[in-house]
Amino acid sequence: MAVARITTPKPLGISKTVRDFGSLTREPDGVRGRPRIVLPASIPRPLAESRLEPAGEQGGDVALEALVREWLLELKVMGRSPRTIEWYAQKMRSYLAASNATRLCELTAFELKRFLGELRDRGLAPNTIHGFFETLKALASWAQREHYPVDAALLRMRAPKVPEKEMETYSSEQLNTLFAATPPGWATMAIQILLGTGMRLAELCALTIDDVEDEGEVTFLKIRSGKGAKFRRVPISSRLRRELVRYLNRWRPETNERALLVFSDGRPVSALTLSELFRRIRHRVGFGVRAHKFRHTYATEYLRQGGEIERLRRILGHTTYVMVMRYVHLDKGDLAKDVDLRSPF
Repeated sequence: MAVARITTPKPLGISKTVRDFGSLTREPDGVRGRPRIVLPASIPRPLAESRLEPAGEQGGDVALEALVREWLLELKVMGRSPRTIEWYAQKMRSYLAASNATRLCELTAFELKRFLGELRDRGLAPNTIHGFFETLKALASWAQREHYPVDAALLRMRAPKVPEKEMETYSSEQLNTLFAATPPGWATMAIQILLGTGMRLAELCALTIDDVEDEGEVTFLKIRSGKGAKFRRVPISSRLRRELVRYLNRWRPETNERALLVFSDGRPVSALTLSELFRRIRHRVGFGVRAHKFRHTYATEYLRQGGEIERLRRILGHTTYVMVMRYVHLDKGDLAKDVDLRSPF
C-alpha cells in the first residue's frame, strides 16, 4: 500500500476529540464568574498557526492551550481510546476555564495545589479531584519528555488520597432478579458476557463475531484493543459458550455488520445503548446495575472457587497484581467464616 506524503499540516478539525476541545475566551475583568469555554462555530485554526515554540529559554512560555492540543493529538496517534482522550480533554477544558494559568511556566506545583484545594473547598468528590490531578500530571510528564521546561516540584507531587470504597458484588438472588428483568437477545447476551468474563464495557462493545475463537474443548473471546491498547484472550465457560451459540443461532439477525451485539435491524449496540439498558433495568429491580460491578463479581467468584491470581490478572487485562487486588476482596460472609473456631476469645 502506498503511503501518502504529508506536505502541509492538517487542521485540528480532522480530530473530533481535539475539535471538541474548542478555544478559550475569558470574560472581561470585573465580570463575576470564572472564565468560560466557547466552542468555535467553524473548524479551529490549523496546527501551523498554534505551533509550539521550541524548548529553550522561551520554551516554558508556551501557551497551555496550544500545548494541550498537541498532547491530545499525540494521545490519538498513540492509540488511546476516544473515550480516554475525551476524558482528558474535558478535564483540561474545566481547568483552563477555572485557572489563571495560561502559560506552561505558570503551571507550577503551587498552582496545582491551589487549584486542587479550591476543588476541595467546593465540595467536589475525591475521585473527581484525583482525576484532575492525574490529568495535569500526565500533561506535565508528557511535556517534560518533549523537552519543555516543567516545574520539577510539580513532577514530584504525590496524588491526593482517595478513600477506598468497598468493592460491591452481586448476590445470587440479585443476579436471578436481574436476568428476569432483562429482555432476551442482545441485552441478555451482553450481561452474560460481562458476568462470565469480567471484561470492560468498551471491550464488550468492540467484540465482533470474528473474535469468537471456538477450539472445540475451549472457547475464547479475543479482545483486540483493551485498556492501554493491549491484546488478550479471555476464556469462557461451557455454559457461556452454550448461551453464545444460542444467541448467534436464535437472536442475531443476518447482517453484514461484524459486531457481535447488534439490534434486530443489524445496527451495532453501543456503550451508550448499554448504559441506557442498565438504567432501565435498575428501575425495574431496585438496585444499581453497572458494568464494573459485574467485573467485581467475576473476579471475586473466580478466586472464591479456587482460581489462580496470575490467571485472573491476565483474564482481566491488568499489568500488576496491585490492580487485581482492587477487584478481589473478602465480603462480610467470607470474613465471618470460621470466626468462632479461630478467634482466641
